Amino acid sequence: MKEYKSFLLTIQVTPKQGGSGSIVHWHLEFEKISEEVAHPETLLQFCVEVSKEIDEHLLSEE
Repeated sequence: MKEYKSFLLTIQVTPKQGGSGSIVHWHLEFEKISEEVAHPETLLQFCVEVSKEIDEHLLSEE
C-alpha cells in the first residue's frame, strides 16, 4: 500500500433472478503515487480466490 495514495475495493453481490446463485462485481479504484508504480494486476488472482472461498462458504450454509 506504500505505492498508492488511495485504494478502494468494493464487492457487489446481487442474487440471480429466478434461480439460485448470485452475480459478483469487483470494483477496484486506486491512485498510484507515481506513473512508475505497476498496475495492481496481481490482485486479480486474489479476487478470484476470495470469490471461490465466499462461494464455498455460502454453499456450505445451505
